[in-house]
Amino acid sequence: MSVPSTLKTLLAAAALAAIPLAASAAGDAAAPDQNLRIQHHVLTIGKDGVQRESRYADLMFRRAGTVWIERELPPALRADHDHEASEGKVHIGHSHADNTAAPLWLRRDAAGKVQVGMVLRQQRKLIEVDKANYGNVGYGGSWANAYWLVDPASLPHMKALGTAGNKGVQRYEVQQGESTLRIDWDVAGRYARKIEQRNAHGTSLNVMTASAIPAPKTLPWQIADAYERGEYSDLLD
Repeated sequence: MSVPSTLKTLLAAAALAAIPLAASAAGDAAAPDQNLRIQHHVLTIGKDGVQRESRYADLMFRRAGTVWIERELPPALRADHDHEASEGKVHIGHSHADNTAAPLWLRRDAAGKVQVGMVLRQQRKLIEVDKANYGNVGYGGSWANAYWLVDPASLPHMKALGTAGNKGVQRYEVQQGESTLRIDWDVAGRYARKIEQRNAHGTSLNVMTASAIPAPKTLPWQIADAYERGEYSDLLD
């Protein structure tokens, strides 16, 4: 599974408000473990007057130095992807290939080096993705954006709206041309509960909403760590 393009759009917008800082600005160890369901809603109205809308969700598990992101699929679609994988049809150039269903496992060591892995469960393979192919699996290259859902370094450069209050959520806002970006930051949980970008004309809306879910009995990377290693070039026709 890749970090979705709509989320990357929101994160890019947030980055416009930030002075570049190290990805470890807040420190991974300072963040509590999180198990999240991340819902995406994208709506656009084109010049032709046609409204286009999409909704989907990802599952995200965060531990110190580790992020796992996986697309939530209906059972029928999951079975279809698993069937293709079991037949060895996971090739980037193949007409049936769809690597968006493959979980993405991000690991960051003490020195700050990030490893990006695409997990092929049915083949029991962990595909290590080199930096040149990050874009092909949907990873934008920002550990901070993946770990916190938005880089905490951007928040001080946005306008704080009110105080966190009893719910422990601080809202931030910034105007970017004709668009407004709002971020609801969970102060204790240290992640973005909501990132919303809309334009002044009501023709574009991009919303990411994160909500807590129960932790899995077994963290997914504890299983994937035993998988056979491969390289991204192995998937090319």
